[in-house]
Amino acid sequence: MSKKVRTLLRVSSRQQLHDDDIPIQRAEAEQFISKHADWIFDKEYLEKGISAYHNGVEDREVLQEIMQDAKKGDFDILLAYMSDRIGRQEEYSFYVAELNRLGIEVWTIKDGQLKTEEHIDKLLNYIRFWQNEGESKKTGMRVHDTMVEMVKEGKFVGGKAPYGYKLVLSGEISNHGRALHKLLIVPEQAEIVRMIFSYAVNKGMGFQKIAKTLNETEIPAPTTSEWKSGTIRSILMNPVYMGYVAYNRRKSGRENYTHLDRRDWTYAKEQNPDLMIVSQEVWERAQEIREARKKKINESKQATNEMYMEQYHVPFSTRGRLALTGLVCCGYCGAKLKNTGYANHWTCKTTGEKKVSYVGRYGCPNQCKQRSSYSQDYLESIVFSAAEDYLDHLKKIDIRTEIEEMQQQQSKNIHREMKDLDKELQGLDIDICTLEDKLPEAIRGEFAFSADKLSSMIGEKETRKKELEKVRSRLQAQLEELLIKQEDMKQFIELIPNWRELFEESDVPTKRMLLSTLIDRIIVTDDEINIKFKISLDYQKDFILESIGSPTTP
Repeated sequence: MSKKVRTLLRVSSRQQLHDDDIPIQRAEAEQFISKHADWIFDKEYLEKGISAYHNGVEDREVLQEIMQDAKKGDFDILLAYMSDRIGRQEEYSFYVAELNRLGIEVWTIKDGQLKTEEHIDKLLNYIRFWQNEGESKKTGMRVHDTMVEMVKEGKFVGGKAPYGYKLVLSGEISNHGRALHKLLIVPEQAEIVRMIFSYAVNKGMGFQKIAKTLNETEIPAPTTSEWKSGTIRSILMNPVYMGYVAYNRRKSGRENYTHLDRRDWTYAKEQNPDLMIVSQEVWERAQEIREARKKKINESKQATNEMYMEQYHVPFSTRGRLALTGLVCCGYCGAKLKNTGYANHWTCKTTGEKKVSYVGRYGCPNQCKQRSSYSQDYLESIVFSAAEDYLDHLKKIDIRTEIEEMQQQQSKNIHREMKDLDKELQGLDIDICTLEDKLPEAIRGEFAFSADKLSSMIGEKETRKKELEKVRSRLQAQLEELLIKQEDMKQFIELIPNWRELFEESDVPTKRMLLSTLIDRIIVTDDEINIKFKISLDYQKDFILESIGSPTTP
């Protein structure tokens, strides 16, 4: 009986593509398949410029597609060039195990079949992907060190040319045989760069004001139809404009990146006059103004957040487009729903203007079969309406007893957890002391375990102890939060006499903060939305059921 084979081809960077394709891996896969008489090629999955180290399983659309196809039984074998083409983190071993559970054989050309039937198979897979992660880290370190040395020598290390420059061949060849480029000033754009720095230094304009001024004077933007504050920020922060190439200016994460302090950047050893568009004094002055403005804004934000935290005693995160992120959970698997929205891009036929619209969706990371996603408008409209009704009702009743009962129950639960932690911590202290007492015997060779083994065991228990102590500290902090008086919630209600109007006019971060003061979590399924308010009310079930749409609601 023949088996349907699907291949996974992946490279982690666009530079590794050959004419926007991956022909070498494809040729190897075709040859490998031809050696198996019962294998028949069925389909190819392609990932161009996707890192399997910086991206997890949930972040890679192709892997999600493969899993969905596997659940439908569309193929029998998944073939990749090496295990690191599948992933470079330990979590990918569980992905392979799930494919095997669904009856999919996972093969690699270089490593053979990745089995998970026996315990030793699972262990070997875990170690294999763990090693892949280690190799990625080593490669990243080597690339980082190479980049640092190139920057110190004043060389351009790749990427797009900053605004004000263009790329030209430098005449040098890299160790990998690629022609290297260097930056060359574009005079017309350089004048605009000087104008931007002048606006910032001499007129004290911020990013948004500068972008607005450039748009009003109809100065062409670098890439989009108009100047953005982010573009202005990038220009004002880039030291290349004062003649210094720099590296390590930001730290990448899985979902975003953070800018590092300019004092931690890696700069070229010498200033390059050929790259200088503004003087070093002007550039430094622009940074001082920017940093002073940022400090003032952060201090204002911190004061505002502290006021909210003091009044409402709830932690909250306000990032993202969706107001219910962090509150809404899948009713089938319990996982928190994530942003699975997407952007539609199109060009207006009459004006030629490029437009974009965002379609918001809440998606289950486990892609539950019963239902895996819910539209933003559908879900938020129901929850917003329920929250408004809830608060309107809350204003009319005496909530003192409800608050006291809620606090007592929460306090009881936390004390029980802390008691269990204290018991385990006490046991760890006894174990550590016992093992330490045996070290002299182990050193003399008079104990069953070697000194190295004992040290390792002690280290593991000390690590576990530190983890538990952190958990206990968090529980202690939660316990202190429960010292809220009943008047706190009343104060919150009094602060918002017109909740409906304020909520409708608020932006997404503010809505999320307001909702977090009222709602513990939201459990959603195909035919039911269950909102768990922090203070329970008898009428709660009635209006929730009335608010829920039919199963066919988008």
